[in-house]
Amino acid sequence: KCKDLITRCGGEFGSCPSGKCCNKDGYCGATYEFCSVSEGGCQSELGNCRCSNEFGSCPEGQCCSKKGYCGSTEDYCSVDKGCQSEFGKCTSNATTVDRCGSQFGGKSCPAGQCCSKKGYCGTTAAYCSIDKGCQFGFGDCKCGKGLGKCPAGQCCSKKGYCGATAAYCSAEKGCQSGFGDCKCGTGLGSCPADQCCSKKGYCGATEAFCSVDKGCQSEFGKCTSNATTVDRCGSQFGGKSCPAGQCCSKKGYCGTTAAYCSAEKGCQSGFGDCKCGTGLGSCPAGQCCSKKGYCGATAAYCSAEKGCQSGFGDCKCGTGLGSCPAGQCCSKKGYCGATAAY
Repeated sequence: KCKDLITRCGGEFGSCPSGKCCNKDGYCGATYEFCSVSEGGCQSELGNCRCSNEFGSCPEGQCCSKKGYCGSTEDYCSVDKGCQSEFGKCTSNATTVDRCGSQFGGKSCPAGQCCSKKGYCGTTAAYCSIDKGCQFGFGDCKCGKGLGKCPAGQCCSKKGYCGATAAYCSAEKGCQSGFGDCKCGTGLGSCPADQCCSKKGYCGATEAFCSVDKGCQSEFGKCTSNATTVDRCGSQFGGKSCPAGQCCSKKGYCGTTAAYCSAEKGCQSGFGDCKCGTGLGSCPAGQCCSKKGYCGATAAYCSAEKGCQSGFGDCKCGTGLGSCPAGQCCSKKGYCGATAAY
């Protein structure tokens, strides 16, 4: 049984099965701990190694294919086949490229070079600057101060290259928001100071990005509500409350998802809404979980006849409040439960 579950590699064990990676300790697997060269010590000669924003770069001298695997054949290294130069070397099918671009048969420059406005390959600003007409699709193009902005839908990476993957667009990886889109949120990081993270996960400073009513994510940048900025909330931050309809997370951020609102994740009920129920947890002591899954202490939350969820907080019973669910008792003080005290 164990032999079927754990596969060894290296030495007498040989290579891993297809689709598996061999880590530095000689075990086969398919997750980050096995397939990452930098973190797992993936041994490329004994199985597949992965490359991407998540897995990192290939070993020196290898290429990262379009699908995110390391190798050294044309299928991995050819620019025309989608080789990812951000995570390894890449090669152009042509050894020498005299001219490039749309005017010259759509030829691309070798990896690491840019195709100028006039169709020449090179690596200086004269070839690579977007402001000077660098041709996208036929080589690299550089963005940033003195070089220009990326086309719509693309991001300017920390190193000044245009692209649309997390390696280029992630705020926490240094995406330059002044020269293209930048993405924010879980796994992508927070926007630069004074910028907001929109509902769709982009950094910006206009109402479309910053309005709480439009879904601004305050955990990943500033947000505004009725022209008032809500940076942090809760007992750790001067007792500030979130705007109506939002929840104050355990760490003091306003938002509307389970990460902010879940009672079991530490939502602070005194500084905004908190949600309860299956997958969200129980309300704090003395509070009730309403039919719609919110924590509170008034009849709207606690009344048994209004659907109070007794498994996730207190529920009240009696005149004007209704009867307890089947199998439960209504105590002298008007609470539902199933123990001798009730």
